[in-house]
Amino acid sequence: MGIQVRFGIVLHVSAKYANWNTFLTIAKEAEQLGYDSVWVSDHFLSPDGRSHGLETWTVLSALASSTRRIRFGTYVLCNQFRHPSMLARMVSTLDGISKGRLEIGIGAGWLQDEHRAFGFGWDKHSIRIQRLRETAEIIIKLWTENHVSYKGRYFQLKDATLEPKPLQKPYPPLWIGGNSEAIRKVVAEVSNGWIPVLPTPEQLADGVSVIKERMKRVGRDPDTLRIAYGGSGCALIAENEKMVKKLAARLIRSMGKPKGEQACLIGTPKQCTEKIKRYQRAGAQEIVAGFYDFPSLKGMKLFAKSVIPNFRKKAHI
Repeated sequence: MGIQVRFGIVLHVSAKYANWNTFLTIAKEAEQLGYDSVWVSDHFLSPDGRSHGLETWTVLSALASSTRRIRFGTYVLCNQFRHPSMLARMVSTLDGISKGRLEIGIGAGWLQDEHRAFGFGWDKHSIRIQRLRETAEIIIKLWTENHVSYKGRYFQLKDATLEPKPLQKPYPPLWIGGNSEAIRKVVAEVSNGWIPVLPTPEQLADGVSVIKERMKRVGRDPDTLRIAYGGSGCALIAENEKMVKKLAARLIRSMGKPKGEQACLIGTPKQCTEKIKRYQRAGAQEIVAGFYDFPSLKGMKLFAKSVIPNFRKKAHI
């Protein structure tokens, strides 16, 4: 079967369906259906400018207290919104509250409009990448060391101590989100995992190869790298091709590519299964995607029933 694949649901805090009752319903249903994780986005505005939304960490904290088994992640935190020392403490606290069910995805930030609108500084890409690297280095130090001093270009700490440490050892999985060459370099040097946004299988495989080669060069074990397909909010599944065409027409037009060229998971159960197998062969260990028909539960139920079982190890009788 190859690499074991895990499946996660993405909830977008700035989506039209974003409200607490809907998020709670979806998360509980995901847990019942056998999904492995629920991931929450981090925005003040939607890409089309809508300001309605929920705050990521508050949602995560409430979901962690309302579920028992399913893991939680951030898809992905904007590094510009929180100081690394505060983020390290937030993660450590919630990892304990959730009994070790937390995963952290973080990126450099990409939506300039929300930074301008809400008073966050906006710098060129290279600076945002450097700030991200410093954040990753700082939070790992605070999670694993007792007295931390750090002198970076953008952040400085002097004899800082963080207690309690995270419940997970050595610390909760740290994912870096993004597709750029600079992001891949940060992944190779400081993080546990990579979440590219809507890569094709070929792009995923190429990125994994580059990251693992750099990990070797800097003395890190490439076999420890975790890889996810980041599917955003455009997963769409229906029982037959006719229904797929009907339900996906608007989505496909908005993406500007024919269905066959889409990096989104769009199709019948068989088509979605085959596409995920391509990502599996490219190295994906996690499929993290939001369903286009949310707040309906129909798509995620069909996916759980007809796709996920194809990637579970069968018990030997």
